[in-house]
Amino acid sequence: MPSVVIERSLFWSDGALLDDPQVVSFAKVMATVAPDGHGGKLLSAWFHRFATTPHSERALPAQFIDQVVAAQGADPSRWDLSTLPFKVTGLHSRMDLADLSPQGHCGEFRVSVASTDVTLQPFHVLFLFRQPLLPGDTHDGQVTCEQTARAWADLSTLDGAALNERLKLAFAQAMTRERFLLLETVEFTLAPWEWRQWVKAADPSGQLPFVLENPPLFQQVDVEGLNAPGPRRDEFLAWVEANADLLDARRQAIPERFRAPSVRVTQGIPRPPLSLDGLDAGTLARLPDLRANVELVGCAACHTADAEFVQTKADRTVSPFYEKELKARATHLEAMARGERPVAPFGPLQQTPKLPP
Repeated sequence: MPSVVIERSLFWSDGALLDDPQVVSFAKVMATVAPDGHGGKLLSAWFHRFATTPHSERALPAQFIDQVVAAQGADPSRWDLSTLPFKVTGLHSRMDLADLSPQGHCGEFRVSVASTDVTLQPFHVLFLFRQPLLPGDTHDGQVTCEQTARAWADLSTLDGAALNERLKLAFAQAMTRERFLLLETVEFTLAPWEWRQWVKAADPSGQLPFVLENPPLFQQVDVEGLNAPGPRRDEFLAWVEANADLLDARRQAIPERFRAPSVRVTQGIPRPPLSLDGLDAGTLARLPDLRANVELVGCAACHTADAEFVQTKADRTVSPFYEKELKARATHLEAMARGERPVAPFGPLQQTPKLPP
């Protein structure tokens, strides 16, 4: 197997690809995600929803849509989304997120986008697409994702025009409506920074086949809510006690009932740590990093590990934390392409990530 070259098999920021609207663009991805093949109506409903979620209200996305209406008219289905101020900042293959269970998948393909509008920024979006199991991804009854991993790894053997043509085909296969999973946003349009995820949900008005709704964040414990005394905290501590070893190893999924619908971080001010007061003293002594590892799997701790907040920046450079992650993902991809079954922990893949204070 070839050694994986990050910029050929894992992360792409080359303007020759990312600035080609036939390959990828904000308009192209919105059209792919939206059921009408355009995306204007979905975008309008989504950005207005930022201002109406009960747990947090952000007005600027809705105000941005008002500016689009003023410029392009009241019918979102007639908007030219290619003129909107959004820039694709990277394409990302996430084989390390593969689920190797019998009904699993081969991770995700991600498109990162940043707003270049003078007002709507910093505002970053991740479009997530599932990589399903394909023929050759299962051997002797076990899911390995070997075929999918090998396809990405083999790109490292190519360069020039041959590489670009293969990449265009791989990207087209990865970004389809059927594979769309969800969106993530991280933005600072209003202090503090905020992270959210957005999934397909029924439209309460009945006007659209679906809208984007803001559910609890994957793996993000609700630190503030769980620190408050009460039955929910008691239940959480009992659950942590029962799953302490798996949580410390970052191998245990956080149930939705303990997660937050969004997480906010004030730049320059440390977040209050999760309190595990009341947990068995022996467990805390045996697992001194338990609290930090429970927090590390969530968006807030992972994104602020190097105080950068955004791992892929608007200028298409990446944070020091993300550079380390990409190196770890290259090693992981090589193992998968050899037919091995490495299982990544939740949170960072690098061996010694910085733990939250």
